[in-house]
Amino acid sequence: MLSLSGHKLGAPKGVGALYVKNGINLEKLIDGGHQERDRRAGTENVAEIVALGKACEIARENLSESQKYLKELRDYFITKVEEKIPIAKLNGSRTNRIPSNSNFCFSGIDGEALLLNLDAKGICASAGSACSSGSSNPSHVLTAIGLSPEEAHSSLRITFGEENTKEDVDYLVDSIVEIIPKLTS
Repeated sequence: MLSLSGHKLGAPKGVGALYVKNGINLEKLIDGGHQERDRRAGTENVAEIVALGKACEIARENLSESQKYLKELRDYFITKVEEKIPIAKLNGSRTNRIPSNSNFCFSGIDGEALLLNLDAKGICASAGSACSSGSSNPSHVLTAIGLSPEEAHSSLRITFGEENTKEDVDYLVDSIVEIIPKLTS
């Protein structure tokens, strides 16, 4: 199976898709109707489904251009963090990662405190995956690549979108540089 969130592609929040391989039987989610091949009842939101389709079409048409831009932005961010923040350690490969993603461990820094301080500056980031938000357990992905639970808790995940700019990256890096001393004292 594969799930897809529409807002990650520019479609409205709340619309998504689920690909289910032939042979996988799912139980009904909601009884009462025959929508979604008898898997759930309820009126389908046709406008948002169409919007998701259009967003997928646009994403496919612009994929190469978009990936190139996001990779440049990500690499710019990685370089700036490595230059300005000596305690930062890039988690994972510098090049073998999706174009929009970077993840750093800030040794000795509480990742949640860093997130709260960034949020106060209008910056959205994450300490782990969206599926594990609210969990106090370290990211299983970060521990699987060899980080200790403490290092995983000191990590920050940044994902860039096409609307982000180098100025946004500079603001983000400058903000982290400003926040870290507050969290180490």
